[in-house]
Amino acid sequence: MEKITEQLNEFKSKIPIYTEEFQDYIVSLKEKIPTSYEELHPHIEYVKSIKPEDVIDDFKNLRVSPITVSLTLVFLTTFLIFGKLLSGGKPKPAPKKKTKRKLTPAQKANRQIQEILDFVESEYVPEIDKFIESYKSLSSEDVQYKFNYFEEMLLKELMKLDEIDVTGNEILRDNRRKVIKFIQDHQKRLDKFKKEIEA
Repeated sequence: MEKITEQLNEFKSKIPIYTEEFQDYIVSLKEKIPTSYEELHPHIEYVKSIKPEDVIDDFKNLRVSPITVSLTLVFLTTFLIFGKLLSGGKPKPAPKKKTKRKLTPAQKANRQIQEILDFVESEYVPEIDKFIESYKSLSSEDVQYKFNYFEEMLLKELMKLDEIDVTGNEILRDNRRKVIKFIQDHQKRLDKFKKEIEA
């Protein structure tokens, strides 16, 4: 409700400005209007002879006549004045398009390294922890199966890391080395666990 009141007050505050402009326009029109009846008579007769059906037909068929031009101008002027008053006279900015920033090869490589690390940490490390803690509840075949499964999955992630091109970028090479060591530490952990349960 407050927004509507605010818009109405803004509308009221602009009326005098537009009223003055409108009055100037009326004065200039008055100067162009014929003053004698003889000059006006043909125009009046023309307007009297026009039927509403003729005007509608002219609009439907896009015929240009003094009446269609006049009505179109009145409509457009009214539309523009009210549109300007209601919008506060400010044009609405066009919505900004979100542009996707293209990654550099280094950024892409760094993202791939990070994705592999995140995947191993979230998917395999908790499962390996769970396996080591609860291996006693599994059969010896299941223990061997799980061990082989984790070994294969960790090896697959190491192979993905090897495929990432870090040529000429020491920081990326160091990041990749750290993730490789992280995965290898879990492989060693599994090997140590296997030796302990087989002893």
